[in-house]
Amino acid sequence: MKELSMLFIILGTLLVGSFQKEQIETKTGYLDLKEKSGIAIFSKAVTDSTSELGIVNMVNPPYRFDLGEESYSLWISEDNGTIMNTKDTHTIYRLSTSSVQEVNGFVNRD
Repeated sequence: MKELSMLFIILGTLLVGSFQKEQIETKTGYLDLKEKSGIAIFSKAVTDSTSELGIVNMVNPPYRFDLGEESYSLWISEDNGTIMNTKDTHTIYRLSTSSVQEVNGFVNRD
């Protein structure tokens, strides 16, 4: 339980430090998933993610995306990623390592 609490503290600190300035200057970016490849990447990311229990207090997300009828918030860095279904803001989901790489590739494409 202590490890999980420390993970939330570290993740929160990293997210605040990394995204705070961007959130003040810009709005959340919407990722438009029209291409089959983008839909496949984000569908896999959602399916392969693991839930993290506990109350969460997250900074505004840098990205949002929709899959079908569901909308998600996305926090992504080079090493980790977190998503949250906008209908359930009390649960976050950690992305798998492979999904972090694929989502980063999509987000950072030219």
